[in-house]
Amino acid sequence: MVRCNTLPKFSPPYRYQGTIFSTNRVVKATPKSLAQPSVLIMVTLMERDVNREMRNGVIFMIVWKKGAGQDQWLGRFSREEAYILHGNLCIRPERSLTFVDDRKEGERGAVIGSYLTGMPFHAFTIHADEEVESYDVQEMLERVRDELGITSPPQSITAIFTVAERHLPKLLIPHVQSKRTMLLKKWTQKERLLPQGSSRLVTRNDLDAMTSLARQIGMVSFRPDELLDLPHIGIFDGAEPIALAGFHIYSQDYVEIGNIGVAPACQGTGLGAQITSDICRIAAAKSADVYLCVFEDNLPARRIYEKLGFQTVERYTFVDFLF
Repeated sequence: MVRCNTLPKFSPPYRYQGTIFSTNRVVKATPKSLAQPSVLIMVTLMERDVNREMRNGVIFMIVWKKGAGQDQWLGRFSREEAYILHGNLCIRPERSLTFVDDRKEGERGAVIGSYLTGMPFHAFTIHADEEVESYDVQEMLERVRDELGITSPPQSITAIFTVAERHLPKLLIPHVQSKRTMLLKKWTQKERLLPQGSSRLVTRNDLDAMTSLARQIGMVSFRPDELLDLPHIGIFDGAEPIALAGFHIYSQDYVEIGNIGVAPACQGTGLGAQITSDICRIAAAKSADVYLCVFEDNLPARRIYEKLGFQTVERYTFVDFLF
């Protein structure tokens, strides 16, 4: 294991934080934990790759600190074009294992993928430069398995790749089980909110009840730790929560509203529009750029969001595959 905050004493052509270096031996630098923010880089040079990489560029995996070298990669795509990858690099790098394939085969371009830890499912995302005509993700999957020590047999567990819809045809994802379209929406018409309702902030005393509500609703990306780590609000019938909304991202640069839902018995009563309006006010106080994600086939939720001033800015595919 190699852990370092300065450039290793290697010479070209492998990369460490944008600097080129090389070695005549196989090097594997890995952190003890992805949650360890002092670790800046994880370089994986498998023996079968060394000669090829020395000719054409590099494949490496990295855990970034915030502001520690991502800029050269973020310049390749806009926030909305690779929304989840952008968030992994900028907002939650300490939870993300990032894969960069920068082998220069002609003008092929680069591929950047990321695996987000701490999710209720194996969560991958990937972006390929426009020059990339076709890319097989299998090597990325194998390396993530190796770095995380996943020991279950291949193709035995379900995972998700979230990919911009227009990039999906160029990606070779194995063992696909299903696909679902997810819309990235941005709040653009901010005068459409309902008057402030009776919602209040979720407290520690509400955790068990809110977690139970999220399970009833079937929230795909719900993480109980977000209830207190990020602002969440609820509407209550006495002591019982009947609606929930909060954030997946809460920064001055931008916010992502999430964990929006209404108890099954109360759906269709206007609570969805009310809780969304109330959380939007909190979002607007934090950032001018407010986003949310919704599945295209969730028509009731889409109607609420569009009525409140959200419009689609990018389309993604939620690819369910065997990992």
